Amino acid sequence: QHQFMRNTVRSARAAVKFLTPNKASLTADNGDYSEVGFANALIAVGTRPHRPADVPFDGKRIFDSDEMLELHHLPRTLTVIGAGVIGVEYATIFSALDVPVTLVEPRNSILDFIDREIVDDFIHQMRDRGMTIRLGSPVKEIASKPDYAEVTLADGRTIRSEMVLYAAGRTGNIASLGLDAVGIEADARGRVKVDPQTFQTSVPNIYAAGDVIGFPSLASTSME
Repeated sequence: QHQFMRNTVRSARAAVKFLTPNKASLTADNGDYSEVGFANALIAVGTRPHRPADVPFDGKRIFDSDEMLELHHLPRTLTVIGAGVIGVEYATIFSALDVPVTLVEPRNSILDFIDREIVDDFIHQMRDRGMTIRLGSPVKEIASKPDYAEVTLADGRTIRSEMVLYAAGRTGNIASLGLDAVGIEADARGRVKVDPQTFQTSVPNIYAAGDVIGFPSLASTSME
């Protein structure tokens, strides 16, 4: 807010919904409604953890990556599903805290945007720390039991641990924006499609940037 004030940027806390390519509605927390016109707009709403309906998130045994930040104690054992940037980051953090970690990834490789020689050495280091890594292992079912969480793999094997972190992707925060009404395209994960050179959406005067457009997402990666 201080930076906004210094740079004479007007701001408002409100839910936004596109009405036309040049007009949007603003609904404040107290219910106040207004409309604003614009020549150009930028969508930068970020993402939230992907939470499939068949994963029984409960905040006790089974968590998403945001909920892990609210843990009150370290788990005795942890299974991490999804070996993307976030899953690997959490897996290595808990492993460094001496928590036995099992990392499960349906694909046969991890971090595909990094040089394979570096990734191979990284996997070796993680295993050398005692981490169990199961690549090419699709998950069939996740269940929360009274004393543990159980992950069943497609090949029938099961993994039991005190907690499970489901970190298989993120979803764009676009549900309430009314993008369909103005013809802005997004994929099944809520990632807005843009021209990679101009960052224009399918509506030329509306742009999108940040996590909501997908890769490269993370600031440390996108700066490259």
